[in-house]
Amino acid sequence: METPVVFQSQRQAVVGMLHVPDRRKSRVPGVVLLHGFTGTKVESHRLFVKMARVLCGAGIAVLRFDFRGSGDSAGEFSTMTIGGELQDARTAMRFMRARPEVDPRRVGVLGLSMGGMVAALLLGEDRRIPVGVLWAAVADPRKQVARKMTPEARKQLKQLGCADYGGHAVGRGFFDDIVKHEPLKAVQRTAAAVLVVHGDQDETVPVRASADYEKALKKAGRAVIRHVVPGASHTFAALSWETEVLGLTMEWFRCNLL
Repeated sequence: METPVVFQSQRQAVVGMLHVPDRRKSRVPGVVLLHGFTGTKVESHRLFVKMARVLCGAGIAVLRFDFRGSGDSAGEFSTMTIGGELQDARTAMRFMRARPEVDPRRVGVLGLSMGGMVAALLLGEDRRIPVGVLWAAVADPRKQVARKMTPEARKQLKQLGCADYGGHAVGRGFFDDIVKHEPLKAVQRTAAAVLVVHGDQDETVPVRASADYEKALKKAGRAVIRHVVPGASHTFAALSWETEVLGLTMEWFRCNLL
């Protein structure tokens, strides 16, 4: 069953889609999906829709939602910050744990790209999360910002207070806030088993980011598996890559939640 849902984060409406297995005798485990920068709860080539349906078919409930300022949720993209997205993720986790269909002790998280960074931050502060998955996750926000901070972007920020990123107005607050976060340090505080997945031809987040996450988690003595998809792009945009990632991720959640 797929049901549109709305909940509040900092007094603004967050719009999502809740997937719940039709056949269940008791409460089921759940997963919260966190989309990437300029993404939505659907994601590129409907990747999040497909992931949610695969997990739901395996007996796991899924919540996918739009961060405030993205998709159908309230707010403007120009005011989006990582701190704000982290607050949305906390709220989404509380919403999922409170659902009568869901076992609150078995709710995991999956994040893609910038959403993967948010997932790492969330894992670091919420030790109740038993399992996490990071897809092409940003590991070094300072370097990621440096890639976006072109001379033209600097000029726009100075003159307009925001930079044009493919038609998205990225506010100064985003750039000021993102460098305050340290996902590699945060994720070391997790108690979760973490799967790290990345394409080795990622054009947006270098594949070495996944190695950095693996190193950080191993250093902290955490359970981690790193999987690199040969030839794959940032969002695994080919049927073969997508199938590999969806299958691997489903099995990870199945083994650690069911």
